[in-house]
Amino acid sequence: MKKERRSYQQWLEQIYLLTKKRRLRDLNIQLGKPTAEACTASYEPSDLDELKQLAISSNHGLEVYYEALDHFLRTKAEPFQAMLTTWMSGAKAYVRDSVIPFNDAINWCQNASDPDDRKTLAKELLALCRFLTQFSHATWEAILSTLIETFGFKSYLHYNEEKRNMSIRDEATVAQEFLEQTKDSYFDSISALTSKVAKLPLEESSRYDAIYLLGLRYLDHLFPSEFNMARVEKFFESIEIPLRDNRNLKIHELSSGRQSYCIPVEIPGEIHVIVGKISGWLDLESLFHELGHAFSFLYTDPNLPVEKKDFFHSAALPESYAFLFQTMCMSKPFLVEIMGIDPEKASIVSGIHRTKWTTLARRYAAKLLVEIRNFDNVDLLEGKQYYSEVMKRETGFSYQPDTYLFDLMPDFYTLDYFRGFVGAAIIEDFLNSNFGEKWFVNPEACKLIKKWWSKGNSHELSGFLEVELKKPFDIKCFVEQLTEVNLQKETLDRVL
Repeated sequence: MKKERRSYQQWLEQIYLLTKKRRLRDLNIQLGKPTAEACTASYEPSDLDELKQLAISSNHGLEVYYEALDHFLRTKAEPFQAMLTTWMSGAKAYVRDSVIPFNDAINWCQNASDPDDRKTLAKELLALCRFLTQFSHATWEAILSTLIETFGFKSYLHYNEEKRNMSIRDEATVAQEFLEQTKDSYFDSISALTSKVAKLPLEESSRYDAIYLLGLRYLDHLFPSEFNMARVEKFFESIEIPLRDNRNLKIHELSSGRQSYCIPVEIPGEIHVIVGKISGWLDLESLFHELGHAFSFLYTDPNLPVEKKDFFHSAALPESYAFLFQTMCMSKPFLVEIMGIDPEKASIVSGIHRTKWTTLARRYAAKLLVEIRNFDNVDLLEGKQYYSEVMKRETGFSYQPDTYLFDLMPDFYTLDYFRGFVGAAIIEDFLNSNFGEKWFVNPEACKLIKKWWSKGNSHELSGFLEVELKKPFDIKCFVEQLTEVNLQKETLDRVL
């Protein structure tokens, strides 16, 4: 029997429903709730070809096609992902008397002040990664083989360039320029911080020492204990962004130190933020990052087409909003004005955070170079030595080759993070120039940001900057923000 051809609207409704189901499933997984309902893409490659031609002939964009294809790829990968998840859930590392689940290793490491414990953890995780690599590789192979053999893409890089309608290869030049321009100031600051905090010279430090440094737990003695969720709510209410009694926003405050998420089940009608209790700087950062996401979804115009509010094939703009709020809460003006911290201590906290920010940005710039090269190859595993070499060269920390697959991000999200760092810096510079360094308490600035949020993902980051700020996507002001901070041993000695 000949299948009935679906209209574009029927396809749109089907894919939108599947997207909502997957997001709800992801939410339930994070909340530890049962997830019985399957989220299977019940269509064939020929159906997707039909959808693509339908979208083109009816002058619609290809957002629905690529959203549908992403669901199809997830369906193909899920049996392998389920096996990987099962093995990972039982994998454990042993450090002294601690039994550390594989999925909790980063959280544990953020609190591990003893360098010997971090070294032991590195050895334990290396053994686990060597075993688990076969399952991770099988998951990736399911995705790559489907794209290449079934849909005719040359590589995963090619697929993502087509989906984003941009040359990702060109971004390698931007990332390389950023790494070169921040190199000297970064290595000066990170060497001082590693020696003082991680109790190791940089040349002997691993990515696990970096994880401890970036967790900022060694600064929590400067965190005001009275600054809790109620104070956060009060701040946002003062700028007319209510958190409490907002029927479209649900904040799930779970155990401290856990991974944070923002899951938009339906934009703008049902947004969930999952965070740990605020007990230190990392918890505060995580909360503000996820709220940056949540607000951009909450204030999206509900009358926008689904393609412009619910489907994201580039997350660089949402990440820019999230990073903007994350850096805002760690800036000296916010620390002094909103949190009531002594100006000298606020300078030190914000200065160390800038070094953290440079470390993160360089990490993602380096990862982007790795992924652009390695995702252009057929055999993904061939790139693990290149990964180790580039990450060591650009961050100063050693990365074990056999942990490579567990540091990869799907959908080139590494690119979104790197562009998000740059985008947030450009937006912050614009707000500082037009409203002053305390823009976060300026009503006009807040109105303007809400106006930006209302447009959803009508523009990719570069288009947003050009249309709304009249500025190009350029690393210049981000580099200037980062290189103006140079941590000295004497500064660190005053607080650590």
